[in-house]
Amino acid sequence: MNNTKNIFNKAIFEIQKLWADNKELSNFVNFPNNLILNSVKSQKAPVTDKLYNWNQNLNTNLEELHTTISNLSPHVNWEHGYNEKEVGKDFLNKYGFFELIGPSGHFKTKEMALYVNFLDKNTYYPWHNHEAEELYFIVSGEAKFESKDQDSEILSSTKTRLHKSYQPHAITTSNQQILSFVIWKNKFENVSKMINQ
Repeated sequence: MNNTKNIFNKAIFEIQKLWADNKELSNFVNFPNNLILNSVKSQKAPVTDKLYNWNQNLNTNLEELHTTISNLSPHVNWEHGYNEKEVGKDFLNKYGFFELIGPSGHFKTKEMALYVNFLDKNTYYPWHNHEAEELYFIVSGEAKFESKDQDSEILSSTKTRLHKSYQPHAITTSNQQILSFVIWKNKFENVSKMINQ
């Protein structure tokens, strides 16, 4: 257990360091102080092993952070947020996230939520929205991001994408996976919902 705790604390250390060095993150929301690791049951998802074993062809400027999150992946509570009827079984096998920091995260706070998202190669994350304001920060890999009233663009390591409250958006990967942080602020209690676009 102690080794697992060290992996969690290493992740927070790396993310806090990233926040201090990145104005887009720090201007979006302040990083919470005095985070304490809570006991949250771990649960794997189909993508857990894919992230854990992703140690080559990283396409990242943040190799230490990627490795830290990869090492953390077997010890966290993976979620999907959607059911098979909404998105299909193939999507659920290629997508997953865990709440590292937030109201029900491994590190609890009411100031923000930070989800770690993984999306496998050749995957389409359909149009969806949510009440929370959202900032995507790409750790590794790349994907095409589409948003209503914004130009689509390919994002890779250290790039960001802001989504306003209820702004519809979609993500598509091709020959690379993508590992990203999804940061929510303001009204992050309500879940994301699929929408027709």
